[in-house]
Amino acid sequence: MTEEIYTYNVKCRTCRTMFNVQLFESHEKNLFLVDKKDWYCEKCKKEYFSQQTTKLSRAHQEIGFPELNGSWKMVSWAEKIRAELINKVDYLRKSLKFENDDEKELSGKAFDMFFKEWQEKTEAKWWIDHRKMTVRDISKRIAEISESIKNK
Repeated sequence: MTEEIYTYNVKCRTCRTMFNVQLFESHEKNLFLVDKKDWYCEKCKKEYFSQQTTKLSRAHQEIGFPELNGSWKMVSWAEKIRAELINKVDYLRKSLKFENDDEKELSGKAFDMFFKEWQEKTEAKWWIDHRKMTVRDISKRIAEISESIKNK
């Protein structure tokens, strides 16, 4: 079964220049995408992603994360992934309930150690490779850290 490739003329959201895009869905679905999606030419796309990456990088540096190493595309993608993973950790941290102050203190130490582990990850590739990490994966690692703290 061969898929048809449709070519559409779209306008860049930023500089308003016209350029072609190729889409592979049905013509009706493609028309919807052409009308509703924000399109960026290559120059504007690079500038937009650069701005977003800079913004995320600054926010991460404010909470103790170093700059990432890699190509600009990898760093851009990794910064976005890192932001999503940090949000998962924050969600987990806020959703926990504790029976006493000792448990709360132990959890706080475990989360701090967990973030220290992540702060050592400076390669964009590491973040990209771990992009599918779930809240359950994070929770499991924090439980392991908590156990190691208890056993000291």
